[in-house]
Amino acid sequence: MRSLTETVDEGDWSRGADVALEESRRIFDAESERRRGADTKAGIYLAAVTALIPVLTSLLPGLWGSETHVLLGSLSLLTFGVSVAYLVGAGWWAFKTINVAVSYTISPGDIAKSWGTDCPEQELAKRLCKAVIANYDRVNEKISFIKMTHAYLLRSFFCFVALLLIQTSWPAAEPIFDVVFEHFNGS
Repeated sequence: MRSLTETVDEGDWSRGADVALEESRRIFDAESERRRGADTKAGIYLAAVTALIPVLTSLLPGLWGSETHVLLGSLSLLTFGVSVAYLVGAGWWAFKTINVAVSYTISPGDIAKSWGTDCPEQELAKRLCKAVIANYDRVNEKISFIKMTHAYLLRSFFCFVALLLIQTSWPAAEPIFDVVFEHFNGS
């Protein structure tokens, strides 16, 4: 089976070279925009994670204390720990997204070489397509990483919502747990 690059190299686009060049530019621009979009989102997510960590760690002393019921403290610390772990994981995935890597593009030299051929539009279209093909894996990797970042942030958010629900519902649930504990301890 031939590779995509070989297919581009062997193709004869001279009949519609202008259309091929325009489509190649469109595809190249779309892939560049996908990469920029992932990098931009990763930067925003990384800034949010960096800002949230100190704020959230300030909650830690209030989760456990001498007046805190053992069950409430245990549930709160466990939920808090899982949430912070997801938040750190989101930061790690965002950092992987913005990691600097090789990116292929078209240079003025490629344009000059293209114009040295019999059909410069076709040659330039092929060079643009080969640059897109060379970037596919890295761009798709960045998109996967930003999806993981988003998934981890959502998990962290839901864990913090669970923590808030535990904290706010505890005053109503505490008497029930006390009765259950007394029943099992008294048996």
